[in-house]
Amino acid sequence: MLAENSIDAWIDEGLKQTDDFKRSMDKTAQLYHRVFVQNEDGAALLALWRDSLIMTPTMDEQSTQFAAGLNEGEKRFVRNLINQCQSVELNDE
Repeated sequence: MLAENSIDAWIDEGLKQTDDFKRSMDKTAQLYHRVFVQNEDGAALLALWRDSLIMTPTMDEQSTQFAAGLNEGEKRFVRNLINQCQSVELNDE
C-alpha cells in the first residue's frame, strides 16, 4: 500500500486532473460547436465576427499598442472558437 504522500499518489492525482481538464475542454468545444455551428444564428454571428475581426488589420497608422492588443485579443477569441468547433468535427470523423 502506498503512502498518501508518495510519488505514485502525486502522479495519479496529476493524471486525474489532466483527465478532468480534458473532459472540461471537450465539453466546452461541444458547446461552442452546438452554439456556433449547429445553430443558424450562432453560425451567422461567428461568420460576422470572422469577417469583421479576423479579416481586418490588427494595426493601422492611427493604432496605439493598447488598441492593437485589444484587437488581437478579439481575433484570438474568434480563432479559438473556430478551432474548438473544428476539433469537434475532427473528433466525430
